[in-house]
Amino acid sequence: MLNVLCNPDRKAGHAIFAIDFERRRLAVAKKVDEAGLDAYVGTRMVALHYLGGAFMPWRGMVVVTSKGECRFIYWMGDAERVKTEGPPMKMDLYFLADMFDVLENVLGELGISEGNIGMDIIHPGNNALLAPGMLTAAEYLQMRETFPKATIKNGVNCLDEIMLIKDEAEIERMRAAALVGDYGWRCGYEAVQVGVTENYLAGVMEAAIRRKGSMWSWSGTGGTEVGSGERTAYAYDVTRQATEKKIGNNEFIILDVHPMIDLYMRDNSVPVFIGKPDDDQKKMIECWETVVDIVFNAMKPGAGIAEVAGLGMSVYNKYDLMEYAVPSFGHGLGVCARTEPNITPVSPGVFMEGMTIAMGAHLYRPGVGGMMLEYPVLIGKNGAEKLGDLELKVHFVEG
Repeated sequence: MLNVLCNPDRKAGHAIFAIDFERRRLAVAKKVDEAGLDAYVGTRMVALHYLGGAFMPWRGMVVVTSKGECRFIYWMGDAERVKTEGPPMKMDLYFLADMFDVLENVLGELGISEGNIGMDIIHPGNNALLAPGMLTAAEYLQMRETFPKATIKNGVNCLDEIMLIKDEAEIERMRAAALVGDYGWRCGYEAVQVGVTENYLAGVMEAAIRRKGSMWSWSGTGGTEVGSGERTAYAYDVTRQATEKKIGNNEFIILDVHPMIDLYMRDNSVPVFIGKPDDDQKKMIECWETVVDIVFNAMKPGAGIAEVAGLGMSVYNKYDLMEYAVPSFGHGLGVCARTEPNITPVSPGVFMEGMTIAMGAHLYRPGVGGMMLEYPVLIGKNGAEKLGDLELKVHFVEG
């Protein structure tokens, strides 16, 4: 099954399990009705992708009413491709600065221009992980001006609550993306040697995931990322775009790939060490691998998210390394990586069967080195299940 999905000759959309986009749209419509809204107007990229089923990188909107109507508003410079490559959708086009004029016509036709409208205004819990496409301040003011009699509310939950639990077709695509990510990471790992540059390793991994069908390295933090030596050890730093720095001996290396398969994202980073670690580095490795093992095994349906994060924090404290750790152990993953659940000591809620996350573990000690885990995990009936097959440990290369 995964070989079919990841075959380089496979064309987009030819998966084993088809996605029922009409069912998705009706599920969102039900949430809109339950929220007392007349419509959800989504501007996030994830709203366009999840409900539209085609790659839609330009500014657009999707309107889902409480009665089940679904209309897309999209830029005319990319609309023909989307209509050809995506599932059937009713689409209205805008040219340049007339998107809200088109929205005015659409909501007028639907008879809800003076109604309760939910929009992508507030994504609570993490300002740093703001989802691409959230409504801008200028757009909010334009919305108020265009619809003076409408009530504008936050509507992110109309979509997010539907996306939280994945169905069989979604999990299939995420396993496929995981397979591609594993392949890209292994190609990078096998290319590690003293003297090659971070950019060289990034190019090896990027070419590898493209060969296996990835359509986009989606991360806004540099696409395919590589950091080595002191560049792995910036305090609390989870970002490292590849540079011309050469790989040295006896240092940590972070390889971070972000493939996308059928709009589903993979977040893959498992640490590498080249050469022989010193005592401080050995202590960090032992601590980090213990954290990963404990957190992974604690993620079960019904377990409190904050409590699981607390278990990881307790290990950092035990090793007296808490001051170098990031107090976060992952985030949601699917058509978007800026979604629930966020796994922190202050996060509400519990793990539920069918959630998919990019499990994380971050330990960065200036002057010593750093390790980062980002790996796709499914919350199964009996606990966490890796969606790929890499070992979640530090991988060594001879120096």
